[in-house]
Amino acid sequence: MFAPEVVDLPDPWPACRSARCGSTVAIARIDAPFGPVVVTCENGHYRKYQRKGDFRGRGRYARLFSDAAVGALAPRSARERRLEPNERRCAEIVEDAERCALCGTPPAEHPYRPDLDLHSDRDVWAWFQRWRPPVYAELREAVAIVQQREQLTLGGWRLKIPAALRERVVEALEESALQADHVVPLARLAPVLDALTDGEVDFAVHQLLVAICRRCNHGRWRMSLGREDYLREYVLAVHGGDERMARADAARWQLMESVAFAAARVRLATDERSA
Repeated sequence: MFAPEVVDLPDPWPACRSARCGSTVAIARIDAPFGPVVVTCENGHYRKYQRKGDFRGRGRYARLFSDAAVGALAPRSARERRLEPNERRCAEIVEDAERCALCGTPPAEHPYRPDLDLHSDRDVWAWFQRWRPPVYAELREAVAIVQQREQLTLGGWRLKIPAALRERVVEALEESALQADHVVPLARLAPVLDALTDGEVDFAVHQLLVAICRRCNHGRWRMSLGREDYLREYVLAVHGGDERMARADAARWQLMESVAFAAARVRLATDERSA
């Protein structure tokens, strides 16, 4: 069973510029089979997509990831190589996206750090109020309790709330980060690759690449979905939930139906264990 892998990259990196983060640490992660290598700073800010070839053979970062994550060698056939993500296109998808294609949540731009200014703290609270109301309610309650015994500034709330709540806050911020991935996970198509036409493969790899938040994307490749489920996600992610608009483009809709049908027929080892 494939498990997501996270490794530290040994090279010195320029200071992260997101929200004046300043981190010089780079972390690479692979979350799914055939998934891209995403490089972030230690606070979860996106930096780049790295070529998988750099982690194979005599590559710059060879042997940091396991063979299960990157494959000891590049895919053998031309058709298999087409499932390798294009790093530049992945980066463009993330850079151009304002919110998750599935749930509509924008990424929280500010890291969980004690040295943020008050304006940044207000942004964090506003994000929680709009996109994570249950956590926001817990935050307000926790801060109100602290304020009963001491004066609390907006910038000092992080160090005063309970540790368990602090962990949920950090997790929510990290899970809002956007990743480039496919509406139909490529791990679902790899076993039936020979049954797809070249046009269907191109459509699945290039036209179904969207920005998805880490929370929505977590473990999606393991989920055994039906044809209608994939079509529903396609309508939501690519056409903003407007099925009439999606069906109006008959050629693309037909391709999507074929890809969804093929993916729905796949039974991975993870499906068998969870059945």
